[in-house]
Amino acid sequence: MQKPIGVFDSGYGGLTVLKEIVKKLPQYDYIYLGDNARAPYGNRSFETVYHYTLQCVKWFFDQGCSLVILACNTASAKALRTIQQIDLPKLAPDKRVLGVIRLQFLSCRDSEVFS
Repeated sequence: MQKPIGVFDSGYGGLTVLKEIVKKLPQYDYIYLGDNARAPYGNRSFETVYHYTLQCVKWFFDQGCSLVILACNTASAKALRTIQQIDLPKLAPDKRVLGVIRLQFLSCRDSEVFS
């Protein structure tokens, strides 16, 4: 039996990430967690974002997910590396946590950028 993939965001924005993942990998089941009660994460300290994110990752593991995708830019930027390098080896070495940072680009001509 295939384990579900967990997708996490501090709010609803991660639903667009989930939608795209499901398009590419429709054969999997998914669990989505939007931490709306504590959103937004962007103005919070590293320690707070790390604590909230680790708490949610552990919840996904308790639900049977072996892969968790952080669809939250702030969680990916502030907590992902620490969770991958420090927590996972002790907590769940057979599980994975990946981040998704959505890049936004301003579309313009080269002459506008370099003039």
